[in-house]
Formats: sequence, structure tokens, C-alpha cells
Amino acid sequence: MSSPTSSSGAAPDLGTFSIANGVELPNIRPLDDFLVDKARYEAPPFNDLARWNNRIISNLLYYQTNYIIFFIALFVISSFFNARDLVLGLTAVVAGGGVLFCTLSPNSMFVNTRRDHPLVCFGAVALTLYYVFYMFSSVMVLLFSLMLPLFFVLVHASTRLRNFRAKINQQAERFGLKQTVMGRILDAIGCEAKA
Repeated sequence: MSSPTSSSGAAPDLGTFSIANGVELPNIRPLDDFLVDKARYEAPPFNDLARWNNRIISNLLYYQTNYIIFFIALFVISSFFNARDLVLGLTAVVAGGGVLFCTLSPNSMFVNTRRDHPLVCFGAVALTLYYVFYMFSSVMVLLFSLMLPLFFVLVHASTRLRNFRAKINQQAERFGLKQTVMGRILDAIGCEAKA
């Protein structure tokens, strides 16, 4: 039986998963670090938004795997109770988004179709709007199923005090020493991991 060491003799980090293009998903933080024993909580500093933002970003980067698992678990649990509404809400959102994209797209094919067949385009928009409004309760169930886990993640990230490892993790992400999934998501929405 061979030992799981690399050619340099050091043991590999079994907790970090490389996804693609150097993007990593860090290891799962222990439950006592995430919630129970060592966890220290405090009300968010409402009067110091920069400090509050820094706390949220630092916790999102440090506990990202725990947050992703928590988000998926809550979404799966809600899908067991509301599977039909989630599917119908998703079809309504996708249909509405598709028609909106086709209606507003500057692509010449869509522009020509809108110009050559205005009644068909109007009919497609009207039917899609009717379907979205008809399925409004299912759309709300879908949004609730997505927003409830996000709310709990943001409450935890806002109230959990950062530890030393979280601060180091944030600086490594900031200086580009590592790229993580949450770091990419934060970059995509315009949040910068800064101290």
C-alpha cells in the first residue's frame, strides 16, 4: 500500500478541490468552527458599513464551501415540499427571460423578426406575460426557495466575527495567491476582497 504523498514528499491537501483554470473550492470548515464551539457572534456594526462589508466578504470567502453546501441543502429540502411549484416557476422565469432577451436584443436576426412580424412578437410577449402572471405564485415559491438560504448565509456572514485564519484567507484571495469560487462570484457582482 503506497502512501498518499506527492513526489516532493509532502502530503497533498485533500480538502481543497481544484475545479478549472486554477479555481479552487476550499475544504469544508468543521461544524464547531462554523457554528458551535469557537464561533463568536456579534451584531453587525450598522454604523460602520465598511467594517460590516469587510466582515461579510471575509466570512463568505472563508466559509464558502459550508455556505454552498448549506444553500444546496436548503434548496433541495424546499424542492421536496414544492417540486411542482419550483418547476412551474422556473419555466415561467425562463420563458419570460427568453422573450425579454429576444425582444430587447440588438442582434440583427431578432431585429428583422420584430420588424417583419410585429404581431407574432406582440403575441409572444402577451402570452408570456400572461403565463408569468398566471404562474406568479410558483414564481414566488421559486424566489423564496432561492432567497431563504441566501438570507441565512448573509445573516451568518454578518454576525460571525472573523478569526485570524479568515483574515489570512481574505488577503490570499485579495493578492491573487489563490482563486476560489466565491472570489469569482464576488468579482462578478463587483465586490472586491479588501481589508
